[in-house]
Amino acid sequence: MGFDAFLGNPPAISRLRRKLREGHFPHALIFSGPESIGKHTCALMVAKALNCLKDGPDDFCDQCSSCRKINSGMHPDVRSISVENEATQIKIAQIRDVLHMLDLRPLEGRNKVFIIDPADWLNAEAANALLKGLEEPPENTFFILIAINVHELPLTVRSRCQIYQFAPLTLAEMRQLGITDELVLRWSRGSIGRARSLDIAQLKRERQMVLNLLEDSVDAKEDNFQTLLGISAELGRAKQDFEDRMAILATLIADTVYVKEGVPGKLVNIDLSDRLTKLAERTTVHQLIRMAEFLRFVESSLKSNVNRQMLTDVLVLTGSNILNGLS
Repeated sequence: MGFDAFLGNPPAISRLRRKLREGHFPHALIFSGPESIGKHTCALMVAKALNCLKDGPDDFCDQCSSCRKINSGMHPDVRSISVENEATQIKIAQIRDVLHMLDLRPLEGRNKVFIIDPADWLNAEAANALLKGLEEPPENTFFILIAINVHELPLTVRSRCQIYQFAPLTLAEMRQLGITDELVLRWSRGSIGRARSLDIAQLKRERQMVLNLLEDSVDAKEDNFQTLLGISAELGRAKQDFEDRMAILATLIADTVYVKEGVPGKLVNIDLSDRLTKLAERTTVHQLIRMAEFLRFVESSLKSNVNRQMLTDVLVLTGSNILNGLS
């Protein structure tokens, strides 16, 4: 067990191991990329390599007391900072606790490692406070910031870190991890965490409803106002599922474009190819792209305080007009 066990993103792993071997490992790094693709796991691997009692300098044994303590979250020199219960941000008090530890020598290991995940949830005060640690870290102190989008972090933070970009796993890599259901593989979009947590039965129920909506919107005529409002009411009824339904709708639209463009290998919903082909025959690429653009507008509007059902009504009515060439 060591870095060789990490699946995916070989350029990032190779670069990290080279830095470890050279003995000039950067004191601040950012691991950026989609959720649940192994960024936090890799950060723990780096922490183990920096403190392993047996292997090194560019690997770890995963068996010594240091590695085992890191695996269990009990190593006193490796600390993870995340969002506290019921909070929506990482707060300045949490970062101040870290700063107070900087001048202390490691208690057990060779190095102290602070993993901040998700770093893009640092509030402005916390991010500014973190700068002090990033600017003048003690020799045996390392920061690893984990973010979905590195550009969500302030430029002042980014400029003090080396950035490692992590990509989603390929379908072949996901299969090596034991994921065999083709639909789960494609819906996970390279995220092993998403693949393992996906409720495929629930997804299929939601997808059926959204696909019916999309087909009805294509078939609806200008005078089917009540029918379209009924579709809207069904779509917006479950508040907690609304964003998931928007994601399903976006994926179905993208799949329909792939069908029209003759690239079926990119389909996510491979089990719906017949229905998507029929849908593609009744729409144009231009209409589908306009629908996707309008859907992005709806998704961005959800971040503000808007009436969800009113927004859904606008989506369905405007989408139907787009797909019927009326706007």
